[in-house]
Amino acid sequence: MTQNRRHKQMIRAFQAATGTTYTVARRRQLSWPTLAEVMDEHNMLTDFGIGVWDSDRLTVGQRRAEIAAARDRLRREENLLLETAQWLRDHVMPIKTPSASSYAVKHLIEDATDVYMTNGVFIAAALIVGYPFRYAEPNVLFGMSRRDLNKLR
Repeated sequence: MTQNRRHKQMIRAFQAATGTTYTVARRRQLSWPTLAEVMDEHNMLTDFGIGVWDSDRLTVGQRRAEIAAARDRLRREENLLLETAQWLRDHVMPIKTPSASSYAVKHLIEDATDVYMTNGVFIAAALIVGYPFRYAEPNVLFGMSRRDLNKLR
């Protein structure tokens, strides 16, 4: 049985947000996917966000090269990404409806922690934690508690 009330509350919130059983939600919260698994699942995830900046002006070859370089930059930020994932898990509860923009929440977290991160680092961290999401390229909308986010303002 879970002794930490905050952790149990997070599991219940994740369960409600994703519609899974308590056991599945608990396993998901105890064993997060790796950055490599998240990047495999979201093949356009880069340090910029989803895709690359001003991709319409690039040729197909240039776009592929830029995405590969941006994904490499994201891989180099894995330590910051895992710290951000832990911070998110400890401070922001999941909800069912994705409505919080990754770019806006990233700035709230930067102000709260005094640590700069790219939009892609924040997106990957939130995907690792398991928040419900919806693409709004180049950003992502996440199901994060508005009450918890307002505490950061």
